[in-house]
Amino acid sequence: MKYLIIAVVVALVFVVVYSRVRPYLLLIRKVVSTLNASVTVGDINQTRPDRSAEHKLVKCAGCETWIPEDRALNLRKGAAVYCSPECLEKQADLKSQISDLRSISNRK
Repeated sequence: MKYLIIAVVVALVFVVVYSRVRPYLLLIRKVVSTLNASVTVGDINQTRPDRSAEHKLVKCAGCETWIPEDRALNLRKGAAVYCSPECLEKQADLKSQISDLRSISNRK
């Protein structure tokens, strides 16, 4: 009987102390997890290459649609870029029609 009373008193003391210390334990856990997350984010930013240059957008000369640079059709460096072969052909047809019109107007 004496041991039972001692066990109950020890259990009550443990519950009271734990209930008083628990908010501080949660605070410490939150601070440590925040510090670990910031270190992890810092490591990721340092090891990952710059993705903004990887996803640069360019404007199609034919239809003026913005497309990723790696999908664009470049005929020459620095020249006009196109989004598709169809757009390139359409633009070439348009340029040939314009040159035909100019040659007709110069004849008059």
